[in-house]
Amino acid sequence: MTKGDEKRQRIFEKYVSNRNLLIDNKIIEGDKDIYICPICMEPHDSIENENPLTLEDAPPKSLGGKSNVLTCKKCNNTAGHEIDFHLTERMREIDSAKFTPNTETKVKIKMDDEILNGTVNVDAEGKISIFYSKKNNHPVKLEEKMTGLKGGKIIDLNFLKTRVIPEKLEYALLKTAYILAFQKFGNSIIFDDCFNIVREQLQNPESRIYPEKFWFTPPYPKEMEGVYFVCDKGIESILVIFNLDTGSTIRKFGVFLPCPVNDISKVLEKLNEKFGNDSTLTLEMYPWEQDNEKYLEDIEHIRAMKSWLEKRKNVS
Repeated sequence: MTKGDEKRQRIFEKYVSNRNLLIDNKIIEGDKDIYICPICMEPHDSIENENPLTLEDAPPKSLGGKSNVLTCKKCNNTAGHEIDFHLTERMREIDSAKFTPNTETKVKIKMDDEILNGTVNVDAEGKISIFYSKKNNHPVKLEEKMTGLKGGKIIDLNFLKTRVIPEKLEYALLKTAYILAFQKFGNSIIFDDCFNIVREQLQNPESRIYPEKFWFTPPYPKEMEGVYFVCDKGIESILVIFNLDTGSTIRKFGVFLPCPVNDISKVLEKLNEKFGNDSTLTLEMYPWEQDNEKYLEDIEHIRAMKSWLEKRKNVS
């Protein structure tokens, strides 16, 4: 068994134990000893089958994420190709456009009447260099231009057309937040019907299903990360705050997810109305100490959370 297989097995057993604990204490119903893919909800009794469970990175590994949960191979492959790519690519584009240190970008360079393919490299000290490859250019024409190149030569530099689809970038943010919430809560609330709209969006990235304006860039210090309950009456929801680290820059994002109290469409409508009317918006969030609440293995913490949600349902 490889180290990857061992890690998959540990994660499998961790969330199976969480599910069994919830069933034994009558918090949820269903079959024991299974792991449910959080995206498609397909049950698995082992990590290996026709559609095996695979390590899921949240955020994407290329943006500093770690694999602490599992999704099935089909969901992992589809989301990685159709969703995550757009987020990673956009973060790199932003760095490249600002010539951020430790970045490398493919460009088109116009020199006189000739267009060459090149790469702009910015090193750790911010020094900018342009490289040309014979492989990506006509070797004879490249040689001619390089031989005749002198100091003071004016060239036009054009970045390649973006391949990023804005909506899919947003769905990648949604996916990261949802996977981080599953990592935090396990089986206790993530399989509630209120999250169906999230799962439908992740499985159907060609269509807009989840409401717009569900994410923002909070002005919080980079140390602040986690999964929080928004406790304000009428806008109860889950706020997931995470960093995206390109290796050159770190950017923070906040994403609002549903919770089993309010309709997420109405919550986002109220939140955006508040954001529009107030230059600053204060939200009551819980818990601040992220490591104190054990929602996977501490049954008392789980019961307290479920009790709070039930009470909020009755007053909202």
